[in-house]
Parts: sequence; C-alpha cells; structure tokens
Amino acid sequence: MAPWWPSCCTAAFLLLVHVGPVVTQSCLGGGIPGIPGTHGPNGNNGPKGARGDPGEAAQPSGGHKGAPGLPGPPGRPGLKGDTGLPGHPGIPGPPGEKGSPLNPSDQQKSFFSHKRVMSQVPRPDHDIDFDSKILDLGERFTGESLTRGKFTCVIPGIYFFSYHLSARSRVCLKLMKGGNSSLTMCDTSDGFLVTSGSAVLELRAGETVSLQTTRYNNIVTSLSSTSHIFTGFLVSPSKLEGPTDRTPTPSAPMGPTAGDVHSN
Repeated sequence: MAPWWPSCCTAAFLLLVHVGPVVTQSCLGGGIPGIPGTHGPNGNNGPKGARGDPGEAAQPSGGHKGAPGLPGPPGRPGLKGDTGLPGHPGIPGPPGEKGSPLNPSDQQKSFFSHKRVMSQVPRPDHDIDFDSKILDLGERFTGESLTRGKFTCVIPGIYFFSYHLSARSRVCLKLMKGGNSSLTMCDTSDGFLVTSGSAVLELRAGETVSLQTTRYNNIVTSLSSTSHIFTGFLVSPSKLEGPTDRTPTPSAPMGPTAGDVHSN
C-alpha cells in the first residue's frame, strides 16, 4: 500500500497556488463581480429604413369543388313572349263520301194562301176568317186548310206569314200566335189604303197563327173586294215538339200612335 501523505501534500500545494492570487487581489482593493442589473428602458426608434425589394407574386390556388346545394324555390313566371310565326299548312284530308242527290219531293212542305170574300165586318179581337183558297195545285201540292181563319202547325219549324188588306182611313191588326199577340201593325191614310205586313215565327206542332182586328177597324167589306189575303209557308223544318211555353213579348198599345209598328 502506497503512503497517503504524498497525495495530501500535493493537494495542499495546488490549493495554495490558486488561493494566493485571490487573496492578493482582495488585498489590493478589487472585489468580486456583482449580480447583473435589470434591463433599462427601450431606446428611441431608429430612422426609417430603405424600401425593400418586392417579394415574389403569390399564385392563387383554388380549393376543391364543393358538393351541389339543395334546389331553390321556383322563380316568378316570366313575361309573355311574342306570338310565333304561323305553322306550315297541314296535309289535306281525304275527300268525303258522295252525298245523296236532292229530291225536292222528299222535302217537307207546309203552306197556305187564302182570301176573304165574306161581306160581314170582322169583330174586334176575333180571328179574321179567310175562307177561300187562292192556290191549289192538286193532290201532290195541296196547301193547308184554315179553321175559321186560323192556321194550325203540323210540321214544326220556321214559318213566314204575310197579309194584304184594304181599309178606309186607318186600320190596326194583330198577328196572333196562339192566344198571344206577337205583333201589332197599324196604317193610316186620308182615304182608302191597302196595308200589308209580314213576320217570321218559330212554331211547334199544334201551335196556331191567325190575324185579328182591333177597335181601329175600317176594313172594306164590299163583295167585289178580293184584296184581303193571308199567306204563310214553311221556311225550314226543325225538331221542335209540342207547344212552347214561352210567352211572346206584349205588343204595343193598339191604335195609330207614335209607338206603333207601321206596316208597308
């Protein structure tokens, strides 16, 4: 085992070597460095520096496309557009079937033409009795008969009626459809006159038409007079059946007033 004291001597020597300068400096007046102090206040801003070089331009970069959104509500209707151009003509259709030839004998006929030869003065508001046929062309074309001056419709349809009468000074007549006056016509003159009138009526089977006088009745009643004539004929047949329930418009007040309908 090596002796320990040479090691102790060496350590003591080295300690003295290091401590000696420290003691010497302390003795000469210099102390140990103190603790660092706190930071002082910030100084004034320095002068503005020169403008730097421009940087590189950034390249815009878009993100990924998003998912489609929900459909929005319908918008308001727009304004009406202009009318378009006419289209091209269509293809002509096939010809129709040939019709059957017209046979006049197959058409329905209904007519009458009567005159009055009686000398009695007709009573006011009563049917004038036209008691004698004017036209009779045989069995194939025979006119309708009148019952005491009254025509009774057999074929429903549109009919034309006319009359011619001779009178003195004034006369007013009513064209009767059933029991109602469809038309009142008056005529006046300083002397004798021949008055006439006409009308178109729609009749159903069974309805009647006649001509009546009023209290203004100066019809000529001479036996030689043949100018009292009542005529009617079917213009166009129809499918009307049974008497109509429609009430004709009331006629104007009787008499030769400003409101009357004057005949030809």
